[in-house]
Amino acid sequence: MLRQNYVQRLAQYPFRRAVGVRSYKAATFHLSSSIVQPKSIYAVRWTTADLKYARLASLNVRGYARSRYEEFKQWQNEQRSQQQSQDHSQNEPEWEYHPEGPSGGRVLLLRPTLWALAFTASTFYVCSTMFVDHQEQLLKKSRTILDMFWSAPEGTESDRVWNIMSDPRVQHLNMYHNVHSEAHAKMIRRIAHLPGWVPHELKRTVVAFTDKWYKLSRGTRCVYTIAGLNVLVFGMWQMPRLLPFMARRFLHDPRSGLSYTMLTSTFSHKDLWHLLFNSIALVSFGTSVANKMGAEHFTAFYLSAGVLSSLASHLLAPLRPALILPSLGASGAVYGVLGAMMMLFPHAQIAIIFLPFIPMSLSHAFPALLAYDFAGAVLGWRTFGHVAHLAGGLYGIAYLEWGTQYWNRLVKFIDRRKN
Repeated sequence: MLRQNYVQRLAQYPFRRAVGVRSYKAATFHLSSSIVQPKSIYAVRWTTADLKYARLASLNVRGYARSRYEEFKQWQNEQRSQQQSQDHSQNEPEWEYHPEGPSGGRVLLLRPTLWALAFTASTFYVCSTMFVDHQEQLLKKSRTILDMFWSAPEGTESDRVWNIMSDPRVQHLNMYHNVHSEAHAKMIRRIAHLPGWVPHELKRTVVAFTDKWYKLSRGTRCVYTIAGLNVLVFGMWQMPRLLPFMARRFLHDPRSGLSYTMLTSTFSHKDLWHLLFNSIALVSFGTSVANKMGAEHFTAFYLSAGVLSSLASHLLAPLRPALILPSLGASGAVYGVLGAMMMLFPHAQIAIIFLPFIPMSLSHAFPALLAYDFAGAVLGWRTFGHVAHLAGGLYGIAYLEWGTQYWNRLVKFIDRRKN
């Protein structure tokens, strides 16, 4: 009886307009439905009169409001967590394989193998051609014994360098230049002809750096160029807008179906410590190997070591499907350089970065590293790319043992073909 009376009074107040009812029975139905079903569309708005009479009718409005508030807070927290997860996914690359790739998520074996072999063969051919061209230029620049007593014929490189250095803008820099080559002189002229708004002191600084650069041997410059590319790619990793592009083009995922990432991932480093360790090892050991081999020969060797070490890790990935992860880094190529260094200079003394006071022979330290990586590859350790390390080191040893003779044959073949 009491409930019916209060329901009658509720129908006379704005609650009636709020729920859109015109009878007491309908008001009773909608009132009960709004209480039993908290998410009902009829619980739209409550006025002061509605709350007053509902409280008198012993309706649990306070508990209902509290439950609705708790639902709102829960929904708000869910929205915040979703927004945070979206922001995190935008800042971090997707480390999963690409299902839209041509492989459909499967690990292909034949296609990457053929690509790696074709890339290695073409790289050695191009680099050997460049080596033959450079040797021909050196022969043209060399002078006969008579040139020591008479001036060189007109049109030689020395004449071209003299003409370049006689440029008034070059002389305006007021710097003494020990020009090492025609390319060095042309670089100085380009700097001298920069626009007038470039500060004069900046031009002098760049010229001084250029003098230092061309003073280095060609092999050392080759190693520094590779290290510079590593730094450039690392800088691209730090740009949030480039992360999706970098994650797809500079990571090698065996299930992506992409083969060229075996090359691009060789120049890719995600962490600073990874970049520093590989760069220090490359500069420390690569300069000696590059000066011994030559710039073109070392370039072909380094690129092939990086690609073939990635290929070895790719081919063994199906043996442990649960451990398949995208890979990156120049460690495989650096291990190849270490293997070549051990073959060329077996008695070289090195010091571990954490134990600099204990010198070790490279012929003893490098096999220990290979043994560690072999254990990691067999036991499935995920700390490093142990398979790539092991493959790169063995490739460096094998190439210095048997591969150099094929390089010499290729150079002779190209030389005979050109002449």
